[in-house]
Amino acid sequence: MNRLCTIVNIAICLLTIHLNLTAQSLLSASENTAGHVEQIIAHRGASAERPECTLSAFARAIEVGATAVEMDVRTTRDGKLYLLHDATLNRTTDGEGTASDKTLTQLKQFDAGSWFNKKYQGERIPELREALQQCKTKIDVLLDLKEQGTTYAQQVAAEVIKYGLPKRTIVGVRSVEQALLFRKLLPEARQLGLIPNPQSIAAFVDAKVETIRLWPDWLEDNSLVPQIKKLGAQLHLNGTTGLPNEVLPLLAHQPFSLSADDPATLIKTLKSLQHHNTKICEIQQQFSPHANPRIKLGMSRIGARTFLNRDYEMLVLPPPLVHVPRILFNGGEGDQIEWKFTSPTVIFAAFQYNDSGAWSFRDGQQPEDFGWQRLALQAYQGSSNAELDGKSHKANIYYCEFTSGQVLQNLPDWWICLGVLGLDDAQQIQGFQLGKSSPIYIKTINDFSYEHWSSQRRPLAVPAFKSIDQWTAWQVQQRKSFRQDLVFPYPHKLSITPRGPAEQFDNYSQQEFTVGQGEQRLFRFFQLQPNDQPTVSNKRTPTIVCFMGHGKVAQILNEPKSYQHACARQFVEQGYQVFAMENVGMEPHGDRHHELDRLLRLDGYSWYSLLFAHQQILLNYVFEQPRTDVKRVGVTGVSTGGLLALSAAAMDARIAATSVQGIFGSMRVSFIQDRQQHCGCGAIPRLLPAYDLPELALLVTPRALHVSNAKNDGFGPAEALRCLKIITPLYRQAGGEPPQFSVPAGSHEFAFSAALQFFHDTIGKP
Repeated sequence: MNRLCTIVNIAICLLTIHLNLTAQSLLSASENTAGHVEQIIAHRGASAERPECTLSAFARAIEVGATAVEMDVRTTRDGKLYLLHDATLNRTTDGEGTASDKTLTQLKQFDAGSWFNKKYQGERIPELREALQQCKTKIDVLLDLKEQGTTYAQQVAAEVIKYGLPKRTIVGVRSVEQALLFRKLLPEARQLGLIPNPQSIAAFVDAKVETIRLWPDWLEDNSLVPQIKKLGAQLHLNGTTGLPNEVLPLLAHQPFSLSADDPATLIKTLKSLQHHNTKICEIQQQFSPHANPRIKLGMSRIGARTFLNRDYEMLVLPPPLVHVPRILFNGGEGDQIEWKFTSPTVIFAAFQYNDSGAWSFRDGQQPEDFGWQRLALQAYQGSSNAELDGKSHKANIYYCEFTSGQVLQNLPDWWICLGVLGLDDAQQIQGFQLGKSSPIYIKTINDFSYEHWSSQRRPLAVPAFKSIDQWTAWQVQQRKSFRQDLVFPYPHKLSITPRGPAEQFDNYSQQEFTVGQGEQRLFRFFQLQPNDQPTVSNKRTPTIVCFMGHGKVAQILNEPKSYQHACARQFVEQGYQVFAMENVGMEPHGDRHHELDRLLRLDGYSWYSLLFAHQQILLNYVFEQPRTDVKRVGVTGVSTGGLLALSAAAMDARIAATSVQGIFGSMRVSFIQDRQQHCGCGAIPRLLPAYDLPELALLVTPRALHVSNAKNDGFGPAEALRCLKIITPLYRQAGGEPPQFSVPAGSHEFAFSAALQFFHDTIGKP
């Protein structure tokens, strides 16, 4: 195998530190700094440059120096093995429908190149044997097995033996059974475990799978990589672009192999990192952070990300500062930076990038007042403030020398670290003058910290109760206050009318309704009915009301690839009567919810005030319908929809069961301490402290509640569990069962299976 010997032992050296580091953790993190990337896998071939899973893409992978090429193996209707990632032809060919329903002859008729670029017109879907022959002796082959079964496995193994080289084959196995089978069929081949979930790591390693693939979002669990290495397995990580901003976080985990759609860029990135590796490694010996926000080491270069929490990029840099090691942190947290230097160090930085004050030192003071020396006039430009008053805008660059023991502090909220260098390297930067700068520590008067006040964790805004009657009285009063404080008061009588005939689908019908005030539409909702329900019947149907998050109403109705997973359609297909509410400001006139939010805040309301009002209008309609089983009504939604579901159940005691997804925890903690992850509309006026999410959950008790928070939700599982732990004793005291909790395998999306099981258990099956 042609290993990338020139990039073995790439030192990571804290390139991606994503935690609040102490000096001790900084040093311990540097003890094992050698990344050992031995395998560069071209994902579906060089799919960024050529049409994926084609012989052309595989040829390009060989040409650029990838060490392995990944290909997806499927079976035709007549039993031939072919290569195609998707199950259908629609995306990457001029054909349509399920590819495996076609014969090999039929598949060969389709153009698999023009969709990518007209110059690849005539590229065909390859057979596995063609690719094996093309790659033989030139590059390793990674087979992503898209099917299971003994016959399929035997056929794949036979073609590898006949047309390829088993020793240069990596079998991508998706089950332990498949791993054991291929160990017998291709004992010389290596195996890459495409594990279904992190819990299956040990089972795959026990089956002698040499390498384990982890998805990038799984890496948030810090225990997984050490577990893989402790078990003696190797780590594989997936990338796409191969660019430094993507590769650096992956390298921190010291993977054995990396994949990319653009292997040429990945190889270039790794070689560049190796070249600059020594200088980057020296940084971690030069300072120790304390009381710091999240930081990460990187390099200054054109196109590099400016801050950790923003997509801003560097656009213009003086050549001497290109590929200079630097520190990244969250924009807006620059005033929290506090680094104590352990050896002489020079910091290069940009300040005063606009006149907002956030980029400037306090009280109008200049960088020179703090000991900084100007390096270059108007020499830095980034996409954050590339223009000012319609003209190209650049910032001055400054530097400051720090001796051992000195501390970098008292900086503006927003500033950009452009370089961290030792004295010898700093003297190579044109314009730098040794001994001309030194930090000046000015004692500042600290203003009262409203952020500290607002972000403190506070006790529940719930009184002590001695009886169920007291609970009930408190709930009644809170519901009344909520409506007065947070629900928009429409002054006129509203009308609800159907719009057009109901749409008929295979097993359900869908009717749109308009809620209006006179001739003006306020919002829409949709009623979905299973087709097996008789037109007139005394039988009542369990009902689920689905609230949507940010996006389009079509997502919750019929788009299975949306983050809301078309849950309305999925529930009605299970036999439930379903209602789905559109969020005003999202459709049909585009996303204007921020405009509505700004207007309503003038009167003490918000965009959510409208949604709360519409929610109650819809629920009253739902409970009036003859087919609704009023004792078996559930509500659900993800993100904004989750908040609407929780508030609906809190305000309406008729709701029997509530599944809240992607948004449970403390609004105070999530929106204030981690507000960069959230839309500003979520900071709802007058919601806190009385109606924070734990308090709303206690208005649901003793009815059934299910909470589902994924790792990539704005409210993470840890925060949800913290709040559930607080309210569970009170839930029991009020006579309810403890809330159910689940962590879905996906990210910020609706977990349908968990919700369906919850509703089966609470409001019953239809």
